Amino acid sequence: MRNASIDRLAKIISDKPENNPDSKQSSTARALREVHIGLAEGWFSLILLAIVVYSTIWSVQAAGWVDHLNLLTVTTGLGLVVGVGASKQTRVSRLVVHLLALGVCLLLAFWQTAGAFYHGSAGELLRGMQHWLATAFTGGTGNDDSIFLFFILTLGFMLAYTSVWLVYRTRNPWLMIMANAVVLLINLSSVDAGYIIFLIVFLMASLLLLLRFNLYESTLRWRKQGLRYPDDIGWDVMQAGAIISVCILIFSWVLPGTYTNNTAAQVWNSSSNPWQQAQNTWNRIISLNGGANPSNHGNFRDSLTLGGNPNLNHDVVFTVESADGTVYFETLNYETYDQHKSGWSNGQTEALPWKANDAFTTDASVMVHTLTQKITMVSSLSEQYPYILGAPDVASYNAASSVLRSKASGSVVAWLGKNGNLNAGTKYTVTSYISSADVKTLQNVPTPANAPHYPPEYDGQSDPHVFSQPVVDTYTQLPNGLDPNILAKAKQVVTDAHATTMYDKVVALELFFRNNYTYSTNIQLPPGEEGVSWFLFRNTDHKGFCNYFSTSMTVMARSLGIPSRVVVGYTNGEVDPKTHQRVVRGTDAHSWTQVYFAGYGWVNFEPSAGFTSFSRPLPNQFSAGGTSGGTSGISGGAVTPVTGRGRRGVADDTSSGGSTATTAQVQVQIRQQVGTAVGSVILLLLFGGLLFLLWWRRLFRRYSLSTQFYGRLCVLANWAGIQLRPSQTPYEYIHGVAASAPQEALVLERLGDIYVRDKWADPMSVEHPLRSGEINELPALWRGIQPRLILFVLRHPSFLRWIPQRIGASIALVLRRRRARKAFEEGV
Repeated sequence: MRNASIDRLAKIISDKPENNPDSKQSSTARALREVHIGLAEGWFSLILLAIVVYSTIWSVQAAGWVDHLNLLTVTTGLGLVVGVGASKQTRVSRLVVHLLALGVCLLLAFWQTAGAFYHGSAGELLRGMQHWLATAFTGGTGNDDSIFLFFILTLGFMLAYTSVWLVYRTRNPWLMIMANAVVLLINLSSVDAGYIIFLIVFLMASLLLLLRFNLYESTLRWRKQGLRYPDDIGWDVMQAGAIISVCILIFSWVLPGTYTNNTAAQVWNSSSNPWQQAQNTWNRIISLNGGANPSNHGNFRDSLTLGGNPNLNHDVVFTVESADGTVYFETLNYETYDQHKSGWSNGQTEALPWKANDAFTTDASVMVHTLTQKITMVSSLSEQYPYILGAPDVASYNAASSVLRSKASGSVVAWLGKNGNLNAGTKYTVTSYISSADVKTLQNVPTPANAPHYPPEYDGQSDPHVFSQPVVDTYTQLPNGLDPNILAKAKQVVTDAHATTMYDKVVALELFFRNNYTYSTNIQLPPGEEGVSWFLFRNTDHKGFCNYFSTSMTVMARSLGIPSRVVVGYTNGEVDPKTHQRVVRGTDAHSWTQVYFAGYGWVNFEPSAGFTSFSRPLPNQFSAGGTSGGTSGISGGAVTPVTGRGRRGVADDTSSGGSTATTAQVQVQIRQQVGTAVGSVILLLLFGGLLFLLWWRRLFRRYSLSTQFYGRLCVLANWAGIQLRPSQTPYEYIHGVAASAPQEALVLERLGDIYVRDKWADPMSVEHPLRSGEINELPALWRGIQPRLILFVLRHPSFLRWIPQRIGASIALVLRRRRARKAFEEGV
């Protein structure tokens, strides 16, 4: 007998093509009908891959770096589509495919950015890019939000495209996961703790994708080797992998995550670290106005721009040993406000070389006391110049340095180290002059307009309340064309407060901001707006962070003729109970206002809501000996701490300086608690769902196929309130279930009929499902009806009523047994 396959092959070879003019068209139609779009690795692998990528993209959108990040959703989707097509085609070389994908990516990002920021004008965007490149290569600071959006859109497309290519073409899912993880973790460090859900989803999808991919690779190898494996191995492996993944997540969730090793932090945060150098360069060329800035622990430059979220992280910056733990730490101050840039800068300066430990005479000539601080840097500061941190006003530094002074006013702008920036591990000692002036003393200082004036040639004894005219001219400067409503508002505030002295007017302005605005970093200055005018009159939420508070108060004070300036640095941090040192973190970076009082120098004021205001010393609280700023040496007398000052509202929940939790702190705590609770609930639900699936999959597994499905059907019906009574036959029970769900009656009765005949029919008869082949219909019937039965249970959740009853009955049984045991013991 000839082999049937040989006969079939001979027939195919001998068959002549039909002489039908439409045969070509018919074959084409058949080919089109036979087209099957699919992935060898399965569509589920692509779904998992998309979840991994979109978890990363969602974290970028949650960080809110810049406006119009919603465009990332579509851009990333297109990247996935292009990536699938590129990785599955084999006709075009890899280089050509990548170049085409990059071209599509750049054109798409360019088109979307132009539409978002320049109303579709490509020329305007090109000019903006040219200006940004010129600024970046000349060492300037780039602050064009459109450039950042262009980078982000390009990143989103290429990340999706590369992820698909790594999985489906280079067969390297681990590298894909690592690339996405880097982007995800960078963004998660800049958002509230509640967004940890993105990490949970990312890890779950990544682990399942690895299992799915490795299973696919294994099945290919098994097929080549001729090995057999169960048809449902995919489900079993994914089910076990999901349970293991959830267990890993739960174990990771309960591990402590707040440990910080300062030594390791110093090595990692060293300015010589390539990562830190790259981060500093990135922070310089990408400085956002409308959105958030890259995560940082303080970024101090010769200019300060009002913009979006400063995005300060919780890194330890330095530790301090000091007798007074309430002072702030000044880096530098600014003198000139530019309304067009909505920011601060300094005019021409001069650097005066200064020897180690030599005392420098500052603007404060009377009523000051000295304070010595020993500072240890843990992280390198992100500074444009090597600014030295210390309590205002710095009097001496224990290494060679230079004093940066304003040429216009002669006031100190900052102290600069001669040995470069303050790198991680640097230890130094700085001594500062702290104002001892009490409230009544400051109230006696008149405004510059009412203060005594002497001609330049006057050489007699002068009144201590005489203002330096260069200081007044420099620090009352305001730009031309500033909104006149600012002055009107300042006058209204001091009038309503019945303030007459300069000190009372400044306090009135301070309280105005503290009482009428709330602290929040999640704001954005609208394009084209002047910062102070917008913050005062068009900021409908009355929210802002320290830069807005300090700038607005300073501008309002200047409009009243009061010399004032903006200062940047850090607040007082918190006490480490182990070392008894103060620990200052990135979230303590801050700006505040200083006002110049003739004879007493620059005095600190805290306008930011949510921060404790500065406390003034009591009269005669500090001795007069050794306190003059004009002495040749520095006295290190004892210092009595005063009331603690508040820390940033986005830092930890308490401060050892005595400040209470601020509204911003409470909000952050609530968000963290809610995020933790939501994450815990999601993990528990995932774990519970996987355990249920595992139990459900193995339910009645030792029985025949028909018994398995009939038993599960009975369980679902029982949960819906349709109980199986002992007197009922399977047909009667199925009829009862079908009566409650008539739309499923035919399938239910078919399942019941196959079950009965499989259970009780003669195995040798043609009516038995095994003989008739009907047993093979059961999996398809069950897969079709199971989801509808589950939905029926969810619509009729009778089990919710008897769960409390069973719990109550169990408790009652335990109590009865306990009473019976107690009665037995008493009887004995």
